[in-house]
Amino acid sequence: MSFKFKARVLLELGAELISSDAVALYELIKNALDAGSKEVEIRIRIAMQHSAYTQLRTLLLQHVREARTRRSAAATFDSAEFHAMVLQQLEDQASSATRKRFTDAYGEPATPQAALEALDRAYLRGNYLLVRDGGCGMSPQSLEESYLTVGTPTRLLEKNAAIANATSEVSRLQNPKAETGLPLGEKGIGRLSAMRLGHFVRVKTKTKEADFWSLLDLDWRPAFSDPTLDASALDFPVETEACEVKDVAHQGTSIYIRDLQSDWSESKVRRIAAADLAKLADPFARLRANKFMVVKFQDLDISVPILDREPLRAADAICSAKFSYDESNEPQLALHVDYKTFARERTDHLSEEHLRACVREEPGKKKKRSLLLDAEIVARALKHVGPWELKFYWFNRGRIMRKTPELWNDSIRDFLAQWGGGFLVYRDGYRVYPYGERSDDWLDLDRKALAASAYKLNRAQMVGRLEISSIGNPSLLDQTNREGFRDSYDREALIRLLRYVILGFCRPFLEQVEREVEPPIAEVVEEVQERLSTSRDIAVSSLKSMQGRLPDESANIGKVMHHLEEVSEAWERAKLRIAGFEETIESFVHLAGVGLMLEFIAHELSRVTQDSLRAVASGKFSPQVVEAQLKTLEKRVRILDELSIPGRQIRKESNLLELVELLCEFHEAKSVRHNIKISVKSRSKAKFVETLERGQFLQILDNLFSNSFYWLMNRFDASVEGQISIELDAGARTLHFTDNGPGIPAERSEAVFDQFVTTKPPREGRGLGLYIARRLATENGARLYLGPADDDGMHRTFVLNFNKEQP
Repeated sequence: MSFKFKARVLLELGAELISSDAVALYELIKNALDAGSKEVEIRIRIAMQHSAYTQLRTLLLQHVREARTRRSAAATFDSAEFHAMVLQQLEDQASSATRKRFTDAYGEPATPQAALEALDRAYLRGNYLLVRDGGCGMSPQSLEESYLTVGTPTRLLEKNAAIANATSEVSRLQNPKAETGLPLGEKGIGRLSAMRLGHFVRVKTKTKEADFWSLLDLDWRPAFSDPTLDASALDFPVETEACEVKDVAHQGTSIYIRDLQSDWSESKVRRIAAADLAKLADPFARLRANKFMVVKFQDLDISVPILDREPLRAADAICSAKFSYDESNEPQLALHVDYKTFARERTDHLSEEHLRACVREEPGKKKKRSLLLDAEIVARALKHVGPWELKFYWFNRGRIMRKTPELWNDSIRDFLAQWGGGFLVYRDGYRVYPYGERSDDWLDLDRKALAASAYKLNRAQMVGRLEISSIGNPSLLDQTNREGFRDSYDREALIRLLRYVILGFCRPFLEQVEREVEPPIAEVVEEVQERLSTSRDIAVSSLKSMQGRLPDESANIGKVMHHLEEVSEAWERAKLRIAGFEETIESFVHLAGVGLMLEFIAHELSRVTQDSLRAVASGKFSPQVVEAQLKTLEKRVRILDELSIPGRQIRKESNLLELVELLCEFHEAKSVRHNIKISVKSRSKAKFVETLERGQFLQILDNLFSNSFYWLMNRFDASVEGQISIELDAGARTLHFTDNGPGIPAERSEAVFDQFVTTKPPREGRGLGLYIARRLATENGARLYLGPADDDGMHRTFVLNFNKEQP
C-alpha cells in the first residue's frame, strides 16, 4: 500500500502556503537564478482588474440563475448594455494590444451564459504575469521528471555536493565559501508558488541545444473548484513548438501566469519593487545587487531601487557583531559599537563561560537562581550553530527631528520607512523571509525596548543585516511557508545571541553615553527660562496695549495678568524644587510638564492678544468677541495655574467625574469651534473617588485632550463630526478616553509613550505629552496604556487604570 493524495494537497503547498504575492514572485525568481540566469524579467499586463472581473462575473451568475428559474428572465439581460459595462471596466493604462486581446476573446455574446463563458475566456487571455529568464532551460524529459515531480531533490543534491566539496578540508565552522554559487532552492515545491498568483500557468522553456520550445500548461482551476479531485486526475502533457530562426540560439524559461487572483496596479508593483525586490539580494554587499531584475507594468518601466548609502551617514550609531570559531572550533563573539554622534566607541569579545552566559538568561534581567530549563542545551548549541555577522545602523529619530528637521523630512523619514524594521537576514547573499518586515518582531526587541525604564532602542530606528550561509549554518532552515527559520536549539541560540548584542551590549552603552553627555539640569532650566520669558514678555506687552485701547475690558485684562503672574511665581517655585533632586527622573517630568504648560499659556496669550490688537487697529472687531476671548483665557490660566504648581501637589480624595466635567467645560468652546462632540458617561451611579493630586490628574486628561484635538482638527474628512468620549467605571476603577481619529497602529502602541516620539510636525508637538501623562499616572498610583485595537487594527482608546490588582 502507498499514500494517495488529493489535488488540494498541491494547492496547500502552493497557493495556500505562500503568504504574499511578493513571496510568490521571490520563489519564481530564485528558480531563475538557480537556472543560471544573469537577468530576470517580470512583465505584468492587465486589461481588467480581478476585482472588476469578480463583480461582473457575480452579476452574470445572477442573470444565469434567473434565466434557469424563469423563462422570461433572459429577456431582462441587455447584452449591449453589459458589453458597454465590460468595456468601461478595462484599464486605462492598458496598451491597445492588451485591450484588443481582451475584447477579441470576449466578442459580443448574446446570452448571460455565453457572456459568462466569454468573460472567463477574456480575463484568461487579457491578463498575464510573466517571469522570464535566460537560464539553462529544461528539456521535455526534465519537465516531466523534475518540474512535474513535487519535492524533487535535484537542487538539494546539488547543494549537498557543493557543501561537501567546500568542507572536504576545512571545517564548516570556519565559514568556507563555495567555489560556485549554491542553489537557493532545495525543497522542490517553489514552482507551485505560481498558483498563488494565478490558476493557469504556461511554462515555455528551451535548452541551448534544442531546436524547439517545450510547452507545459498547468490548469489548476479544476483542483480549486473540486476539493475531492485526485492528484492523479491532473494530467499535464508536454508539447513542443518549433523555434523561429531568431530563437534557435536562445535558451531559458518563460512562465506565463494567467487567471490572476488579485489586483495589480502601478502602485502595487512599485511597492513590491521597493519593499521586496530591492531587498532580495543583499544590497549592503553590492550597490546594484538587485539590478538583474527588469520589471515592467503595462508599458511602464518600474525601477528596482538601490540602497541609498547617503542616509546611513546620518546614523547616530553603528553596531556590529561577529560570531566565529577559533582554530579549535570554540565559539567566540566579537562586539563593537560606535556612537558617532558623541564620538564614543566600545569593543568587547566574549568566549567560553562569558559567551555561554549570554544565552542562559534573558539580557537585562538580574541573575536568578533557577535558569531556564533548556538553558544548558541552548548553550551547547553555540558549538554548532555556525558563524554569522551582524551590522546595523541606529538612528535617534527624536534627535534628528529636533536638531535637523530638514534632513528628517527630506531624507531620513522615507529612508527608515523603507529600510527600517530591525535588520534583514541573508543566506548566501539572498534574503530569508520575513525577517526585517515591520510586522515581524522575531527578536522581541520592541517589547523589551519599550519596557526599559530609560533608553529606547526599537526596530523602527534600526537598518542593517545579518549574514548566514548554507555551509556554516545548516540547521537554520527555512520553514516550508517561508515564514522564518524552523524551531530548533540553533535558532534559539541565534535569537538569544542577537538579543544580547542589541539589548545587553549596544543599548547599555548608548544609555551610558547619554547619561555622561546629558547637559546639567541647570542648563535645561536656563534654556526653558529664556524661552518662557520671551513669550511672557510678548503677552504682557500685548495685554497692556489692549488695556489702553479697550478701557472697558480693564477688569478682564487685569485678571489674566494676575493669573499670569501667579504662573510665573509657580515656575520659580518649580525651579527651587527641581534644584533639590537633580539626580531623579521626576525632576525632568515636573520640569517638562511645567515648562510645556507655561509655554503653552504664553503662546496662547501672545496669539490671541496680537490677533485682537490687529482687529482693533483695523477697526474690525467686536467687543463681545474680545470679552469672550479674554474670559476663556482667564479660565484657562486659572485652571492651568492649579495644574502647573508643584507646591500644591497634595494628594486627597477627589471625585473623578467632577474633574472630568470641569475639563470638558474648559474645552467646550474649542470643541464647538471645530465640530467636535465631547460626551461623558458613567457606568454606575456610585461615585468614582480616588486619592490623587487634582492638578496632575487634570494634566493627564488635558494631555489626552490635546492629543485628540490635534488629530480631530486635522482629520481628512472634516464633514464627519469629531467625537471624544470619556467613560468612567467606578467598579473597575478605570477611565476610558476614546476619540474617532485616525488611531495609533499596533507597532506604535507603546512607542507613543516614549519621550520625543510624535508623528506631528515639528512645530505642533514635541512628543512629551503622553510620556508626561504616563509618569504622572504612575505617581498617582495608576497606569496609563492603550486599550484593545479596533476592527481596523488601530488603537483609539487610552485607559487610565487605578486598580492595582487588575492586569
